[in-house]
Order: sequence, then C-alpha cells, then structure tokens
Amino acid sequence: MDILLNMMLVAFMGLIAIIAGMFEDLESDVASTSNPNSQVQLAPEIGNLHKLFNRAISGEPLLVGTMATISGTVAYVLFTLEYPVILVLLLSSLVATMIQVVWSASSYMGRITSQALYNQPLFLDVLKKHLPVIAAFAFITLFSITTLSYIMTYLLNPAVPITLPVVTMLMGITLGSIGSAVGDIHYGAEKLYQNYEFGSGTPVSVNGNIATKSALGSRSSIDVVKFCSKFGGPMTGLCFSIIIFLNFWIYLVFGKIGGLIAGLIIVLSFLIFNTLIERKARLKYGKYEKK
Repeated sequence: MDILLNMMLVAFMGLIAIIAGMFEDLESDVASTSNPNSQVQLAPEIGNLHKLFNRAISGEPLLVGTMATISGTVAYVLFTLEYPVILVLLLSSLVATMIQVVWSASSYMGRITSQALYNQPLFLDVLKKHLPVIAAFAFITLFSITTLSYIMTYLLNPAVPITLPVVTMLMGITLGSIGSAVGDIHYGAEKLYQNYEFGSGTPVSVNGNIATKSALGSRSSIDVVKFCSKFGGPMTGLCFSIIIFLNFWIYLVFGKIGGLIAGLIIVLSFLIFNTLIERKARLKYGKYEKK
C-alpha cells in the first residue's frame, strides 16, 4: 500500500514539476532575467531605445533558489504553528512573490535610470504592464516548488531527511539552472534578433542591435513571453518533470543500489541518444552557409 501511495505522489510531483518549470521560464522571459538580458542591457548604448523589461537581479538559479528558500522558511514557521496546509502554502508563496516583485521593480528602475546617459527613458507603462505578469508567474512557480517540497518532506514514505527550507532551496536552484540551460536557448537569438537571418548566430558586431519594434508598435517583454510559451516554457517544465519523476521513481521501484544502477543506465541512454541526434542533424543539414 505504501508503494502504491508513493507512486501516486511521485506522479503528482511530476505534474507539479511541469507547471513549476514552465512558469519559471516564462517569468524569467518576461523579466529578461538571464542570458539574453545582456543584449537588452547593451541596446541603449548603441542607440536602440526599447520598452523591454530589464531586470536581471541575478542568474536564475540564485534568484529562484533565494525566493524558494524564503517561501519554504515561511511555510516551515507556519507549520510549526499548526496552520492548515493549504493556507500555509498560499501564504508562504504570496510573501515570497511580494518580495520578488519589489526586487524586480527596483532592479528595473535602477538599471534603466543608470542608462540615462544614453537617453533611455523610464516607461511607467512598462512597470504597470509587466509587474502583474511577473507576480502571477512567480506565485505559480513558488507555490509549485513549495508544494513539491512539502510532499517530499512530509508525505513521502520514507520522506526526504532534511528540513523544508533546505528542500525548497535545492529545488529552486535546480529549477533555476534548468530554466537557464533549457529555456534561454529558445529565447535570445530567436526573438531578440528577428532582424537577422535565423541560424546566423549573434557575433560581437551585432551585440545590442536587437529588434525593438513589433507589428503593432514597440516590442515589450510580453511579446517575448507569447513566443516562449510555445516551446521554451513547456520544454523547461518537461525537463524538470522528467528529472523529478525519474529520480524518485527508480528508487521506489529498484531500491537504493538498483536505483543508482538504473539512474546510470538512463543517463547513458540519454547521452547516446543526444549524440546520435546531433550527428544525424549535422550530417543532414551541415554547417551554416553564407549566401
């Protein structure tokens, strides 16, 4: 019976991980958090004034890890006071979301005002338009991470033998790393550099020369989110979900030693599969050629 319950919980954790991963990547896209943010930062220096949200408090792993730790710490305190579970998860996520929104607003205003030398204006409508989206995506992400960590710490049998704040920190860092590694690949060159031929890369000579206009006026980070929600966000959620599900499933089915062996086999299988796909793509399409 315990095995069946654990399997149901692991399947539910995989579902939550999909939601957490998808909205974490989309939140970082609407706020220009990670790698492509440098291109947004450079744009005013070469005369490309924009209405993109430019935050970059830090890299995604540190930001998501910090916010998740705050949420987990608040939840841990409320659990010791014996508050209801749903209320604890909602309140802790809300507190961390409020802090993240304040940091986002102050970081955006600080970055933009520092570019006044290049005549980059501070647009209040950018704040009004982007902050609610950032808050919504951040809340869903933090609620999912906190719920995921709660299941690991309190419901699984045997449970993860560390406290809730530490689990949320580890989950936040893991998810931030996945969002930075998986989601960003499908964000930078594709959306910011639509004024260049696809696949041409971003050489140093075009740094900052991003597309600042859309079909209906100035491009905003909301446009970037619409683009990323088609592939980058779902891919991030799928990657995080696979890691969470397989990591717990193999140990439930095969035990400790068998789980280690099964995990090694899975990693090697993915490595071989990725290598075969890359070799096939290179042989079929070759290198990028200039016309």
